[in-house]
Amino acid sequence: MQKDHILQAIALQIEAEIDRGISIWIDPAWNEPASSFLARAASSPRSSGAQSVRGQASATRSKGRQIPAARSKGRQIPAARSEGRQIPAARQAESRPSFSPPPPATGRDRDWKSKLEKLRQETLACKKCPLHETRTNVVFNSGSGKIPLVFVSEAPGANEDAQGEAFVGRAGDLLTKIIAAIGIDRRDVYICNVLKCRPPGNRNPMPDEIAACSPYLARQLEILKPRVICTLGLFATQLLLDTKAPIGKLRGRVFRYLETPLLPTYHPAALLRNPHLKRTVWEDVQLLRKILDGGIKKAGIEIQMTESKPAARPIPQSGDLFESS
Repeated sequence: MQKDHILQAIALQIEAEIDRGISIWIDPAWNEPASSFLARAASSPRSSGAQSVRGQASATRSKGRQIPAARSKGRQIPAARSEGRQIPAARQAESRPSFSPPPPATGRDRDWKSKLEKLRQETLACKKCPLHETRTNVVFNSGSGKIPLVFVSEAPGANEDAQGEAFVGRAGDLLTKIIAAIGIDRRDVYICNVLKCRPPGNRNPMPDEIAACSPYLARQLEILKPRVICTLGLFATQLLLDTKAPIGKLRGRVFRYLETPLLPTYHPAALLRNPHLKRTVWEDVQLLRKILDGGIKKAGIEIQMTESKPAARPIPQSGDLFESS
């Protein structure tokens, strides 16, 4: 693809994002080239300072050809956008909300850290399912749990299996940025998976693996006593809520896991494949922060109910047909 066509595609993408009200991207790799491109568009001799980004890209593509007046007018960029990518104060407040320090954890046993460590040692030696034969490392968690917010995902991937820590690699980097966007250091929260060992090839967990590993997760949550849980992706959400509903129907709504508020959202890996979901997740995590700060009542949030999984039909046993009713 020629450079001029690439620049045009970038310009059109930036305009589309601006039209949607987005001025700061979660991925910093987007911010620098976007800001740089807009700055060049504003200061270019071909531009009058108010020429549209689309008009600038078209001018680049034209290679000196005169552009008809009807096309050169284009959509005007407000001065606040054209001067060094300045954002109006009202929009800055909207795109960069300020947060007070998050609340500390309360209600835990005094020896909660030692209990978690004892549980971790137990998982390191676990051989309850065949995954222990293929794992490199048991992935117990990431983060300290200093703040009563727990993120739960499905299972470790290749990077997590290699390093023995939850959420590393590209998806982990994105999760770090998402958490930072709501004013929290990732090191202060607690991140874990339903499964502690990686399924080969990142396949879906098997029923026997879930049965063997989910008690470890239940015990982690019991020890941590989080103020709110955020499930990342379909699998963890369906497991903790005991439902078969799709993630698109569940995300952004608040449910309960036992007595703890639970907010589902998309997995960061889904955002890497579908960047348009970042806006949705940003809305979800802002709601998550409200729950963390003030609880359900103060935030005025209604707890939702889920449709439970259909009850499993009992397996007929030998002689059942001959039993009296």
